[in-house]
Amino acid sequence: MFNYLRLFTIVAALGAIQCANSIAVPRATCEATYTVVSGDTCDEIAAKYGITAAALEIANPQIDANCDNLFIGEQLCIPGTPVCAAEYTVKSGDICITIANQYGITVAQLESANPEIDPLCDNLRIGEVLCIP
Repeated sequence: MFNYLRLFTIVAALGAIQCANSIAVPRATCEATYTVVSGDTCDEIAAKYGITAAALEIANPQIDANCDNLFIGEQLCIPGTPVCAAEYTVKSGDICITIANQYGITVAQLESANPEIDPLCDNLRIGEVLCIP
């Protein structure tokens, strides 16, 4: 006999995971959409629109870390390129919150304008130039 309680538990758990993922990943505003064709890569699609592959992946959280799960016909969000009001050069000891506070923006805004920053903001490099939106 089929165990409906077990099925319900699995479905509920998957729903909770999906919900957590959608909360953790900020949604980008799509400037355009792109339909995947055979042979596409994240790097090629990103280059076509003048954005980074990381920005493409952030705007499309269904894309895995290796960008090897694109499928033909898939619609991708193409985020707008950030407009930089200023540039900031990373110094020793900098962390995202202090940089964001210095410019009166949120860490989310800083990360959105600089998709190469990882979610823990522990990959800043001294001398790296950041876009301040």
